[in-house]
Amino acid sequence: MLKNNFKRIVFNDYLSVLSILIATLICDFMGYDMTVAHWFGTNTGFALQNNYLLKFVFHDVGQNTARLLFIVLIIMIWRPLGIFKSIYKINRIQMVFSVLLTSTLIILIKHFSQISCPWSLSEFGGGVPYISHWQWDINTPQSGHCFPGGHASSGFAFIAASFWFRDYSLRLSRWVWWLSSLTGFIFGWTQQMRGAHFFSHTLWSWVICASVGLIYFYIVQRQSTQWPI
Repeated sequence: MLKNNFKRIVFNDYLSVLSILIATLICDFMGYDMTVAHWFGTNTGFALQNNYLLKFVFHDVGQNTARLLFIVLIIMIWRPLGIFKSIYKINRIQMVFSVLLTSTLIILIKHFSQISCPWSLSEFGGGVPYISHWQWDINTPQSGHCFPGGHASSGFAFIAASFWFRDYSLRLSRWVWWLSSLTGFIFGWTQQMRGAHFFSHTLWSWVICASVGLIYFYIVQRQSTQWPI
């Protein structure tokens, strides 16, 4: 990465994360989650919960495609093609690890989360009361494990990979950043329509994936040089 561009790029990265974080906090504290949820849900549930396009195409196919892309990244460590041939092997390994790191963190947070999905709430025909994802000290007898947006992170996790293209193609890095973000928000919104998540779940998933990937990348950049192995 060119040194004269480094500080500007770092600033833009953190500004992007800060902007989405502010939007997330506004969404949280203004109560927009329930408002948006009521666009698609009633006291009898969510009409689009089992919609074929949303459930099969955007969820099942989308999730499997993300898994396939991750496998491709792993293969690129030992059998690089295209631009991957220009990327040092250690950086290809770090790229894969950064995607795995963000995905694993989302899974861990969801595992310990007591937050239930909209379709499980009594307000939408379920049997679980609504609690904020800020209330970690409250235990619910059932459901839970719905925060942050897991399916959205299938797209957002690849934001972490975008940073590792920068020394080789800044344009490609930006394309991966924006495409990963767009895919994640599409996945999150379709899950919102089905009643599987609140909108803030998607926003928090973006913040976590982008910030963790960004922090890991810059820690490695500052503490090491690139080793041609």
